[in-house]
Amino acid sequence: MDSKQEVLKRKRMKSDEESSDSDTELKKPLCKYGEKCYQKNSYHVQKFRHPHRDNAAVKPRLETKLEDEKQATTNASLITSGSIEIVEKEKVAGIVDDSNHLMANQENVLQEAEVNADDELLPPSPADVKENIKLKFLVEMPDDFYQFWAFCQSICSKNTLEIFKDSLGLELVGPFQLLEQNLKENEPKDKCGNFLTQWRFYYDPPEFQCVMADDLSKGYHIGYFRDSPNEMPMFVGSNTESKGCILTPISDNLFSALSQVISTRIKTADPFKKSQLATLKKQLEDWANRNDIIIEPQSQILKKRKKLMVANTFYECGIVVPVDKKTQVGYRKIPETDANIKKICKKIVESPNLSEQNKNSDALQELVTYVQYANDESDYGMGLELGLDLLAYGGEVFHPTILHLLGVAYELLERPEFTVILKAHLKERRRLAKIDAVE
Repeated sequence: MDSKQEVLKRKRMKSDEESSDSDTELKKPLCKYGEKCYQKNSYHVQKFRHPHRDNAAVKPRLETKLEDEKQATTNASLITSGSIEIVEKEKVAGIVDDSNHLMANQENVLQEAEVNADDELLPPSPADVKENIKLKFLVEMPDDFYQFWAFCQSICSKNTLEIFKDSLGLELVGPFQLLEQNLKENEPKDKCGNFLTQWRFYYDPPEFQCVMADDLSKGYHIGYFRDSPNEMPMFVGSNTESKGCILTPISDNLFSALSQVISTRIKTADPFKKSQLATLKKQLEDWANRNDIIIEPQSQILKKRKKLMVANTFYECGIVVPVDKKTQVGYRKIPETDANIKKICKKIVESPNLSEQNKNSDALQELVTYVQYANDESDYGMGLELGLDLLAYGGEVFHPTILHLLGVAYELLERPEFTVILKAHLKERRRLAKIDAVE
């Protein structure tokens, strides 16, 4: 009798869980594209409700439920009749299957990334340009982004993307290209992966979104850096791919950032170029003043950033994660210096063969184990720091570890959009500056 009561109890618990799952599903907003939705990436599927897909899955779920109930009844009979050994063997088999499944997941982590990198054709773009940009890039652009576009169009309404090409060598790219495309009636259907990776340079972390690019022979580019995809950018920064991974904060808006870039270029420009740049700088600053946009010195931005940072990382612009002021839970320091982590990475990358590479990877694996301990105790910042350090160091050999560390960190920190961007990047990661310089 006890065993039958346990079976009934399990059925009730399962029914309650299914009911809870159903309630959670109903609270999700409906996908605006309805039955025409082609998206398959996990973030989109989890965020929006797709009734036509759910209905298609009802029958298999009912069949599975009936099968589970039948199995539960069978197990109860076995226990009542004294055939406990059979049930125990089934449990052991299940454990072995789960273990094999976990191992398979670890070995094929990059293959899964390729499947989820979202190469599907997107549905027609929303009429609202801000919504369109968020759909394509998974992040929102700040107000100064649209104000900057308005400024550029006020100077030149045609070929706006190349307005700074002659004076600064800079071209407006990424989300700006989508703005211009939005003005055209016949918008082509692009793949999501194209938007996520088209202007993503080799060292760019998911937190960085390029919006201006210089001559690709050096890979100098400017973009927004944000600590969370649901927050507005913390600063506008720059990176030169040919010089390495360092991301330098410039300002907190595009007007101030470009003003500082112009000031730097004027110092080494010839007399004719100086006059051209001075005129542009005045136009920029006058427009900013009329629209109450503050042009702040770079030193102020760096001071603000350092106050928020919990760790530096190889990017040198730091990371920010929630840390409890009383308990200090949220971040713990990696038990190794930056210099030694770089030495570990160097040995792995320069290993002459696979056997030596596995041997040299032991030290890194030990750090990954420390990260797992930290995650168990809610110190999620450690995994974020180590994952970004490996991404910043470079090397395809680190891609599975990067995907594991950052994938877990972004999930725990509730930053899932960054995982989607990371997967797309690692799938098509390439050195834009190096390739273009050779060609």
